[in-house]
Amino acid sequence: MTSNEVKERLLQKNWYVECKTKQDTDLVLQACDDAGIIWQEGNKATTWSPLKKYPLYITFYKRKSGITYDYNAYYDSYEEYGLENITDWFFNAIKNNDSKLTPQNAEQEHLVQVLLAKMQGMHIEEYNDDNCFWHPSDSNCIFLNTEYRIVPKPTPFITREMWAMIAPKWKWAAMDRDGEVYFYTDEPCISASGFSWTACGSDYCDSVLAINIDGINWKRSLTERPEDV
Repeated sequence: MTSNEVKERLLQKNWYVECKTKQDTDLVLQACDDAGIIWQEGNKATTWSPLKKYPLYITFYKRKSGITYDYNAYYDSYEEYGLENITDWFFNAIKNNDSKLTPQNAEQEHLVQVLLAKMQGMHIEEYNDDNCFWHPSDSNCIFLNTEYRIVPKPTPFITREMWAMIAPKWKWAAMDRDGEVYFYTDEPCISASGFSWTACGSDYCDSVLAINIDGINWKRSLTERPEDV
Protein backbone atom coordinates (compact mmCIF):
# COMPACT_ATOMS: atom_id res chain seq x y z
CA MET A 1 0.00 0.00 0.00
CA THR A 2 1.34 3.41 -1.01
CA SER A 3 2.10 5.78 1.86
CA ASN A 4 0.22 9.07 2.25
CA GLU A 5 3.50 10.94 1.77
CA VAL A 6 4.01 9.44 -1.68
CA LYS A 7 0.38 9.95 -2.71
CA GLU A 8 0.45 13.60 -1.62
CA ARG A 9 3.59 14.27 -3.68
CA LEU A 10 2.17 12.59 -6.76
CA LEU A 11 -1.01 14.64 -6.51
CA GLN A 12 1.00 17.87 -6.48
CA LYS A 13 1.91 17.15 -10.13
CA ASN A 14 4.98 18.55 -11.91
CA TRP A 15 7.12 15.41 -11.60
CA TYR A 16 8.64 12.65 -13.65
CA VAL A 17 9.98 9.19 -12.79
CA GLU A 18 12.50 7.24 -14.85
CA CYS A 19 11.51 3.55 -15.09
CA LYS A 20 14.22 1.14 -16.14
CA THR A 21 12.21 -2.08 -15.84
CA LYS A 22 8.62 -3.28 -15.99
CA GLN A 23 8.68 -3.62 -12.21
CA ASP A 24 9.56 0.06 -11.90
CA THR A 25 6.68 0.94 -14.19
CA ASP A 26 4.24 -1.24 -12.25
CA LEU A 27 5.24 0.42 -8.98
CA VAL A 28 4.64 3.89 -10.38
CA LEU A 29 1.30 2.96 -11.92
CA GLN A 30 0.12 1.23 -8.71
CA ALA A 31 1.06 4.32 -6.71
CA CYS A 32 -0.90 6.46 -9.15
CA ASP A 33 -3.87 4.12 -8.75
CA ASP A 34 -3.68 4.45 -4.97
CA ALA A 35 -3.56 8.23 -5.32
CA GLY A 36 -6.49 8.29 -7.76
CA ILE A 37 -4.36 9.51 -10.68
CA ILE A 38 -5.33 8.37 -14.19
CA TRP A 39 -3.77 8.53 -17.65
CA GLN A 40 -4.31 11.76 -19.56
CA GLU A 41 -6.61 9.82 -21.93
CA GLY A 42 -8.84 8.78 -19.00
CA ASN A 43 -7.68 5.19 -18.45
CA LYS A 44 -7.05 3.89 -14.93
CA ALA A 45 -3.30 3.87 -14.36
CA THR A 46 -2.89 0.11 -13.94
CA THR A 47 -5.31 -0.92 -16.70
CA TRP A 48 -2.96 0.23 -19.43
CA SER A 49 0.81 0.14 -19.67
CA PRO A 50 3.15 1.59 -22.32
CA LEU A 51 5.18 -0.69 -24.58
CA LYS A 52 7.93 -2.67 -22.86
CA LYS A 53 10.64 -0.30 -23.93
CA TYR A 54 13.07 1.21 -21.45
CA PRO A 55 14.00 3.61 -20.10
CA LEU A 56 10.47 4.93 -19.82
CA TYR A 57 9.63 8.33 -18.34
CA ILE A 58 6.25 8.74 -16.66
CA THR A 59 5.33 12.39 -16.30
CA PHE A 60 2.61 14.44 -14.66
CA TYR A 61 2.44 18.01 -15.90
CA LYS A 62 0.72 20.69 -13.84
CA ARG A 63 -1.48 21.69 -16.77
CA LYS A 64 -2.67 18.14 -17.50
CA SER A 65 -5.37 16.07 -15.85
CA GLY A 66 -3.49 12.78 -16.00
CA ILE A 67 -0.10 11.17 -16.44
CA THR A 68 1.73 10.84 -19.74
CA TYR A 69 4.91 9.07 -20.83
CA ASP A 70 8.00 9.46 -23.00
CA TYR A 71 10.69 7.07 -24.18
CA ASN A 72 13.25 9.86 -24.29
CA ALA A 73 14.00 12.28 -21.50
CA TYR A 74 13.31 15.80 -22.71
CA TYR A 75 15.23 17.39 -19.87
CA ASP A 76 15.02 20.89 -21.27
CA SER A 77 11.28 20.56 -21.69
CA TYR A 78 10.89 19.03 -18.23
CA GLU A 79 12.80 21.91 -16.67
CA GLU A 80 10.84 24.44 -18.71
CA TYR A 81 7.59 23.13 -17.26
CA GLY A 82 9.03 22.82 -13.78
CA LEU A 83 8.97 19.00 -13.65
CA GLU A 84 11.00 17.59 -10.78
CA ASN A 85 12.94 14.36 -11.12
CA ILE A 86 11.55 12.36 -8.16
CA THR A 87 12.92 9.00 -9.33
CA ASP A 88 15.32 8.27 -6.47
CA TRP A 89 12.99 9.72 -3.84
CA PHE A 90 10.00 7.73 -5.13
CA PHE A 91 11.65 4.31 -5.18
CA ASN A 92 13.34 4.86 -1.81
CA ALA A 93 10.00 5.87 -0.30
CA ILE A 94 8.28 2.81 -1.77
CA LYS A 95 11.07 0.50 -0.54
CA ASN A 96 11.01 1.93 2.98
CA ASN A 97 7.24 1.64 3.16
CA ASP A 98 7.27 -1.98 1.96
CA SER A 99 9.84 -2.94 4.60
CA LYS A 100 7.43 -2.01 7.40
CA LEU A 101 4.92 -4.80 7.65
CA THR A 102 1.63 -3.72 9.16
CA PRO A 103 -1.58 -5.69 9.77
CA GLN A 104 -3.97 -5.41 6.84
CA ASN A 105 -7.15 -6.55 8.58
CA ALA A 106 -8.66 -7.34 11.97
CA GLU A 107 -7.53 -10.98 11.88
CA GLN A 108 -3.88 -10.05 11.30
CA GLU A 109 -4.06 -7.38 14.00
CA HIS A 110 -5.43 -9.97 16.45
CA LEU A 111 -2.60 -12.42 15.69
CA VAL A 112 -0.03 -9.65 16.20
CA GLN A 113 -1.56 -8.87 19.60
CA VAL A 114 -1.54 -12.58 20.51
CA LEU A 115 2.16 -12.84 19.59
CA LEU A 116 2.99 -9.75 21.67
CA ALA A 117 0.98 -11.15 24.57
CA LYS A 118 2.95 -14.41 24.40
CA MET A 119 6.24 -12.51 24.36
CA GLN A 120 5.13 -10.51 27.41
CA GLY A 121 4.17 -13.60 29.37
CA MET A 122 0.41 -13.05 29.32
CA HIS A 123 -2.04 -15.94 29.52
CA ILE A 124 -3.15 -17.15 26.07
CA GLU A 125 -5.84 -19.73 25.38
CA GLU A 126 -6.58 -21.57 22.16
CA TYR A 127 -9.79 -23.22 21.03
CA ASN A 128 -9.99 -26.99 20.65
CA ASP A 129 -12.30 -27.59 17.67
CA ASP A 130 -12.64 -31.31 18.33
CA ASN A 131 -13.88 -31.02 21.90
CA CYS A 132 -15.19 -27.43 21.73
CA PHE A 133 -13.41 -25.88 24.69
CA TRP A 134 -10.71 -23.31 25.45
CA HIS A 135 -7.42 -24.45 26.98
CA PRO A 136 -4.05 -22.81 27.76
CA SER A 137 -1.77 -22.37 24.76
CA ASP A 138 1.55 -23.98 25.66
CA SER A 139 3.24 -23.54 22.28
CA ASN A 140 5.56 -20.63 21.52
CA CYS A 141 4.29 -20.67 17.95
CA ILE A 142 1.24 -18.97 16.41
CA PHE A 143 -0.74 -21.12 13.96
CA LEU A 144 -2.91 -19.44 11.34
CA ASN A 145 -5.63 -22.10 11.56
CA THR A 146 -5.99 -21.82 15.35
CA GLU A 147 -8.30 -19.48 17.23
CA TYR A 148 -6.70 -17.63 20.15
CA ARG A 149 -7.85 -15.35 22.90
CA ILE A 150 -5.92 -13.23 25.39
CA VAL A 151 -7.05 -13.80 28.96
CA PRO A 152 -6.74 -10.62 31.06
CA LYS A 153 -4.51 -10.78 34.11
CA PRO A 154 -6.77 -11.71 37.04
CA THR A 155 -7.36 -9.41 39.96
CA PRO A 156 -5.42 -10.78 42.99
CA PHE A 157 -7.86 -12.80 45.12
CA ILE A 158 -5.95 -11.82 48.27
CA THR A 159 -6.61 -8.13 48.86
CA ARG A 160 -4.19 -5.66 50.42
CA GLU A 161 -6.41 -5.58 53.50
CA MET A 162 -6.08 -9.35 53.87
CA TRP A 163 -2.32 -9.25 53.45
CA ALA A 164 -2.14 -6.68 56.24
CA MET A 165 -3.67 -9.27 58.61
CA ILE A 166 -1.21 -11.99 57.62
CA ALA A 167 2.24 -12.38 59.21
CA PRO A 168 4.99 -10.79 57.06
CA LYS A 169 6.82 -14.12 56.63
CA TRP A 170 4.12 -15.33 54.26
CA LYS A 171 4.98 -13.83 50.86
CA TRP A 172 2.84 -15.86 48.46
CA ALA A 173 -0.66 -17.31 48.26
CA ALA A 174 -2.21 -19.81 45.87
CA MET A 175 -5.33 -21.92 45.56
CA ASP A 176 -5.22 -25.64 44.81
CA ARG A 177 -7.56 -27.35 42.40
CA ASP A 178 -9.85 -28.39 45.27
CA GLY A 179 -10.35 -24.77 46.35
CA GLU A 180 -8.02 -24.84 49.37
CA VAL A 181 -5.89 -21.70 49.78
CA TYR A 182 -2.34 -21.87 51.16
CA PHE A 183 0.29 -19.30 52.09
CA TYR A 184 3.99 -19.76 51.34
CA THR A 185 7.26 -18.19 52.48
CA ASP A 186 8.77 -18.63 48.99
CA GLU A 187 7.25 -18.77 45.55
CA PRO A 188 5.55 -22.17 45.06
CA CYS A 189 5.18 -24.10 41.82
CA ILE A 190 2.58 -26.44 40.40
CA SER A 191 3.24 -30.01 41.51
CA ALA A 192 4.42 -32.74 39.17
CA SER A 193 0.95 -34.30 39.30
CA GLY A 194 -0.52 -31.04 38.01
CA PHE A 195 -3.35 -30.96 40.56
CA SER A 196 -2.02 -28.54 43.19
CA TRP A 197 0.71 -26.12 44.22
CA THR A 198 3.77 -27.35 46.06
CA ALA A 199 5.98 -25.44 48.50
CA CYS A 200 9.18 -26.55 46.74
CA GLY A 201 10.94 -26.96 50.10
CA SER A 202 9.74 -23.72 51.72
CA ASP A 203 7.30 -23.30 54.61
CA TYR A 204 3.56 -23.15 54.01
CA CYS A 205 0.29 -23.08 55.91
CA ASP A 206 -3.38 -23.32 55.05
CA SER A 207 -5.60 -20.25 55.20
CA VAL A 208 -8.10 -19.62 57.98
CA LEU A 209 -9.49 -16.51 56.27
CA ALA A 210 -12.82 -16.38 54.47
CA ILE A 211 -11.61 -15.82 50.90
CA ASN A 212 -13.90 -15.41 47.91
CA ILE A 213 -12.64 -17.85 45.29
CA ASP A 214 -15.57 -17.55 42.87
CA GLY A 215 -14.32 -17.49 39.27
CA ILE A 216 -10.69 -18.09 40.25
CA ASN A 217 -8.64 -20.31 37.96
CA TRP A 218 -6.45 -22.25 40.40
CA LYS A 219 -3.56 -22.49 37.93
CA ARG A 220 -3.50 -18.70 37.71
CA SER A 221 -4.21 -18.00 41.36
CA LEU A 222 -0.61 -17.43 42.47
CA THR A 223 -0.49 -14.05 44.22
CA GLU A 224 2.50 -12.22 45.68
CA ARG A 225 2.31 -10.01 48.75
CA PRO A 226 2.61 -6.32 47.78
CA GLU A 227 6.02 -4.91 48.71
CA ASP A 228 4.58 -2.15 50.86
CA VAL A 229 2.23 -4.33 52.94
